[in-house]
Amino acid sequence: MRQVTFTIAIIFCLALSGFAQFTSNPLENTQLSDLTGEQATPKIAICSDGSMYVSWFSNESSNYNVRLQYLDADGNAQWEDNGLLISDEPQMTWITDYDLTVDPENYAIVTFQDIRDVNNNPVGYRVSPAGDMMWGDEGIMLSDNENFEPSPKVCATEAGNAIFAWQSQGDNNEVHLQKVSPAGDLLWGEGIVLSEAGIQYTAPYLRPAGDDYAYLIWHKETGPFWAPNRGLYVQKLDTDGSFMWATASEIYAPTGGGAVVYLHIREDNANGLVFSWYGNDIGTHFNAWVQHINADGSLSMPANGVAVSTSQERNHMYSSPAFLPETNEIVVFFSEQDLNQNDRGLYAQKFDMQGNRQWTDNGKMLIPLGGNDYSLPMAYGYMDKAICVYGAFEFGNSVDAKVQAVMLDSDGNYGWQDEFIDMSTAQSQKLHRALSPVNAGQWVAVWGDERNGNRDIYAQNINPDGSLGVQAGGEGKMLGFVRDATTNLGIDMATITATNADDDHQTIQTPFGSHYSFMIPVGTYTVSCSASGYQSIELSDVVVEENQNMAYNFYLQPTDVVSGIAGNASSENAVYPNPVSDVLFVNGSENCTIEIKNMQGQVLLNQSSAIGNEASGIDVSQLAPGVYIYNIVYDEQIVTGKFIKK
Repeated sequence: MRQVTFTIAIIFCLALSGFAQFTSNPLENTQLSDLTGEQATPKIAICSDGSMYVSWFSNESSNYNVRLQYLDADGNAQWEDNGLLISDEPQMTWITDYDLTVDPENYAIVTFQDIRDVNNNPVGYRVSPAGDMMWGDEGIMLSDNENFEPSPKVCATEAGNAIFAWQSQGDNNEVHLQKVSPAGDLLWGEGIVLSEAGIQYTAPYLRPAGDDYAYLIWHKETGPFWAPNRGLYVQKLDTDGSFMWATASEIYAPTGGGAVVYLHIREDNANGLVFSWYGNDIGTHFNAWVQHINADGSLSMPANGVAVSTSQERNHMYSSPAFLPETNEIVVFFSEQDLNQNDRGLYAQKFDMQGNRQWTDNGKMLIPLGGNDYSLPMAYGYMDKAICVYGAFEFGNSVDAKVQAVMLDSDGNYGWQDEFIDMSTAQSQKLHRALSPVNAGQWVAVWGDERNGNRDIYAQNINPDGSLGVQAGGEGKMLGFVRDATTNLGIDMATITATNADDDHQTIQTPFGSHYSFMIPVGTYTVSCSASGYQSIELSDVVVEENQNMAYNFYLQPTDVVSGIAGNASSENAVYPNPVSDVLFVNGSENCTIEIKNMQGQVLLNQSSAIGNEASGIDVSQLAPGVYIYNIVYDEQIVTGKFIKK
């Protein structure tokens, strides 16, 4: 019998806030700041339980301070109005890009550059959900260099460490790296410097790569800065920051004039990466491309990527990819424009993992070319669907915009009855949109908004059914871990999917090793767990109740194990018969203990005796047919394996 562990979750607010939860009214949205001066360049990072951090620059005192707010899954601010003041150290009069992420403990890590020591250097902060500054009120200076060092990036590894990368602009541009422990220790000493004579290393990015590893993505440039020959490269970093591949993976080779820097990166479900970008291909014509690399650094698509469209009669720009985990396909949304960039629309193209275009050579038209602009799409995948959030300039001018969303399934059908959903209809200028991946059954967009005169920060969620606001009926939490049933090691990038009777899906991947946790609307679900290289497990009639924790641990069998039976020398003949119908026997005559678990790790039987004779066989007749785990504990060893109950 399947057992369910319930734990009552204690719900509390860390601080009362004047800003409300996510609204269902696209005219209102959720306001996160109302300070004087410009509030700019928001970022969003989602925690494993569906809560989230939003950061931004606040020019409240003629200096670009850095602020951070923590929201629960419903959009309720957990800290004081306008968030925490992370830093008011001196900044330039203009700001560069920066980065925000969360680590396995759901602590925020934010990095930016400032001029507190005159030089323009990067700094990092780690902030707990309670608002504690874990690396001190002044953070950690990552560099003390006279070079101009803008736009630092950060990723958190499964081990909990933070890896930072930034461009250091001197006579020869370099990429600098540093790893910081959760306690704030600099793990790579004075840092790592990557450079190459005669080649400029620029614009790095980072993505976690399992364990304590990371992917480093960066550009190599030659030629004059106003017209560089720019290529894009990927390497995998080990725990010491050394390259793990013999040669870097070349996403696209250096091209004259350089690809326009509008790079979007998404993860697949097997520790690989999906890239999209756009730039000049012939003359003044613009095109967009997609590329995919596997976890070993090999390309699955042709060199230099595949164009979203073969048409030379229009421009194809500002592309953003979505990886569909259920179908292993990629949907790329892009801005379609005439050659003069006057008339604009929104298109999409689907690719298989080999780079074959699936929606004709020119893509699928979502919004035809016209006088309105549909700008800067941002896409993410969800089951067999792709969502895109974009700016819709439908107010008759080039300044004010709505925020809209569209969803497509793998066949190109619209996911919502209304096809296009308004997320924000306030007539105002909206800048620097950022979109979260799906978590807690929703996506969240944040942006700078000038509806009140000053630019403030606003947020809006959207649910898989296209609705806005908090879903009715309350939520519970599903949590647990995913392990290899043979080795008991955690499995990276497993996918847990809950499907209800209405065929609504909630999906979570294990982003930091084997542990997963996500909020889910109350109801009854079929829950499946899958991972590349493993057999899937499915549970039916899983009931989620409001404000309760549902603990399910999954043990997945490798797909190369015959008949689902683990095969290693120590356990191959430990029990018999295998498969078994009624009574299971253990080889040997020593006193021992045998423990039998189901594939979710729940103990079903524990028996101790001298069970090496037929009289002491174990009655398994009441077990349901399927695969089970056994642990035999002797005085000095433990033998683990699997058996099949017929």
